[in-house]
Amino acid sequence: MALVLCLILHVVLSKVSGLDAEDWRKEIEKRLSSLEEFNVHLQKENANLRFIVSETQHENKLLKRELNKVVERVDKCEEAILTHDDIQRTLGRGTVTKESDDDLKIFSKGNRHSNPRRGERSMELVGSENENEVFTKWKGQPVPRIVPPDSYPVSAVAFYGYLSQSSAPNLPPHHPIVYDTVIINRANGYNNGDGIFIAPVTGVYAFHFSVCVINGPEVPWASLEISLSGNSLGSTFENSVASGYHCSSTLIVSDVHDGDHVFIRTHENTRGHIYSSPAGRTSFSGWLLYR
Repeated sequence: MALVLCLILHVVLSKVSGLDAEDWRKEIEKRLSSLEEFNVHLQKENANLRFIVSETQHENKLLKRELNKVVERVDKCEEAILTHDDIQRTLGRGTVTKESDDDLKIFSKGNRHSNPRRGERSMELVGSENENEVFTKWKGQPVPRIVPPDSYPVSAVAFYGYLSQSSAPNLPPHHPIVYDTVIINRANGYNNGDGIFIAPVTGVYAFHFSVCVINGPEVPWASLEISLSGNSLGSTFENSVASGYHCSSTLIVSDVHDGDHVFIRTHENTRGHIYSSPAGRTSFSGWLLYR
């Protein structure tokens, strides 16, 4: 600070050389007054900046607190979703047995009178006269279940859809067929946006699909295959050398695991359109036979 004042005095002296002592003194006082005013201004700016920093830090703390609350809510929602999924899978399986003393044994109606091993606790799902009311019997005491049941069991899996109109002509091999009109879709396994059925449960399924063609400028040809997670399960084809339209279909029965993708695609290049109208539908359907 002393060095700065010396430099300022040196500059002032160099500028006022030739002035008398009184003028020199006034010039020095004027410069010092300006410096003091500037120093006061800097102090005010510094105080304002400190206040802004303090407010920002306080807001950051509040935001962190709110963020932690949001994270806690998300964690609770995820736990609730996992719990709901576990209950749905438990209801679909019917029986679940765990080995530890603190574990739970759930009996289906067919296994209701089974005797649990020593150290096991049992919980029984019991229906009531009201089909929308399900109780959990814990040590003989009925307690209302938090999650209500579906309107139909998970084992009721079935879907049926068809093309609302004929396809584009001359499709390439392995082109997926999207059946956009859905008549039934129990368990919501089929997606009419991409044409894929995702199995909600493991079991033995039956699938049926058809293909129709109609005469045009050239002899039509279409061959479709059913794919299980990329592997072909079967196929059917149709062509038409006579006038009018012609259809063929096939039925497939296969083991399907939970989460497997089943869809219909072209087996090879098609010739002409794949035909679909109220007179004859190109369709795809499937249903669970047993688990």
